[in-house]
Amino acid sequence: MAQQLGTAQSATSFLGRMLNWRRQQLIVAFLFVLPAMINFATFRYIPIVQAFIASMYDYSLLGGFGDFVGGQNYMRMFTDPVFWRSMQATVLFVLYKVPLQIVLALGLAMLLARQSIGTAIVRSAILTPMVTSIIIVSIIWAMMYHSQQGLLQSLLVTLGFQKIAFLSDTGRALPAVAAMMIWKDIGFSFIIFVAGLKGIPEMYYEAGIVDGANRWQLFRHITLPLLRPIMMFVIVTQTIFSFQVFVPVYQMTQGGPLDSTKVIVYYIYQMGFRFQDMGYASAMSIVTLVLLLMVSWLQMRFLRMDD
Repeated sequence: MAQQLGTAQSATSFLGRMLNWRRQQLIVAFLFVLPAMINFATFRYIPIVQAFIASMYDYSLLGGFGDFVGGQNYMRMFTDPVFWRSMQATVLFVLYKVPLQIVLALGLAMLLARQSIGTAIVRSAILTPMVTSIIIVSIIWAMMYHSQQGLLQSLLVTLGFQKIAFLSDTGRALPAVAAMMIWKDIGFSFIIFVAGLKGIPEMYYEAGIVDGANRWQLFRHITLPLLRPIMMFVIVTQTIFSFQVFVPVYQMTQGGPLDSTKVIVYYIYQMGFRFQDMGYASAMSIVTLVLLLMVSWLQMRFLRMDD
């Protein structure tokens, strides 16, 4: 009986030590995560809450909080034609940029995934725009797009074509900005796809070749399914980044011509900082956040549909 009691006490003591060790590990892990949690709370979540509160007031940076208006700022969006035009411009920008960027990045990744002569130089050329200042890139591309003396105009004339008004035409300005952003951001998608392709075991391709599969069948039945998580990450992140585009529009077009490039973030900036209507700008920010969350959720649900 005493032996059984001693065994039970030893087991209890061992369990207690294990729980204490487990608790210590959790505390250490929490301390490592704590700086990131403080960063997110300070610069993400608290500003979101404050923006929601500001959207309920007649608020400006110079005058501070005015009268409580409730949901009037949100109702105002339904009758604001500029808001709907800016949303339309934002959606068009995403549709111009994200699909083409992903296709080009995936194609380049498959072409340059394996090390060969010259691939390091080409990879560096693809990744260089990603680390270049966006404001500098916007200035340079605006000079290239110049309707009279731009580099692209000179190339068109040399090839026998007429000059094209890129940034001053309502139908070409937004695609022109999207083309610049594809060139700027393609390196991010490229490097993610390269990492994903290197993670696919070579034996899958060898088995497919033994079964008589051609390159298209290998790509369709092996590469694409195994790249689905990577594809989801790239699509979601690039959609979010594209919805937040601001600097190129601010530098290159100022939302023109005729509001054709006035994306939602630029319109929020105008209302909040130029027209001092921060309450309405905050309301549009909250609506944009909710829309982004819905779009991201739908994308992840669709890309995980076959899992």
